[in-house]
Amino acid sequence: MKKLPLALAVLVGLVVSAAGNTVMLSTRVQDALTQLDALPSSAQLNSVHGSAQAALDNLRDIAGDDTIDPGVKIRAVRALPQYCDLPCSPTHEAHVALTTLVTTPRFRDARSGSDVLILRAGIESLGVLRVPEDVDLLVPQLSHPSRDLRAAAAHALRDLGNPAAIDALRARFVEEQVPQVSLAISDALRVLGQPNP
Repeated sequence: MKKLPLALAVLVGLVVSAAGNTVMLSTRVQDALTQLDALPSSAQLNSVHGSAQAALDNLRDIAGDDTIDPGVKIRAVRALPQYCDLPCSPTHEAHVALTTLVTTPRFRDARSGSDVLILRAGIESLGVLRVPEDVDLLVPQLSHPSRDLRAAAAHALRDLGNPAAIDALRARFVEEQVPQVSLAISDALRVLGQPNP
């Protein structure tokens, strides 16, 4: 099992060097972001980057670089919330990187492949940051063709705690045909203090 992270690290290194990428990933950074079983902690990331600010800068750069291996990009996106104290400011670097990602047409409009997985990671990470103003970014994703993405959007809206999401959640609940998504919407409405329609 230890060979898989090493193989991914080597693959990422080859992709990065072949693409002439501007984000240089050291072996230690690649190792930290290719673990499959757990998200690296901020202490681990700070250690491999040298400081918290260097880690945040590198994670932000990885999240914004379209030439990075999708698996590494997803791990960086999921790690970004560790660098913003809650409640996160809408102008914090981690939040700006995530909102940029989920509003980039390539990801915002993704319908298949790794772009959908990256979008989902971004949506889930925005929920973790709990910036109430993100309702407008997340509500459109309640209509995404992917049930997993719709459920992730409902969970993120729940986590934001902004009652402005209630009408959109209720409208989607009435239309939703997938039990997994209906449960996520129901949970969001419950947390926001509203019964199901």
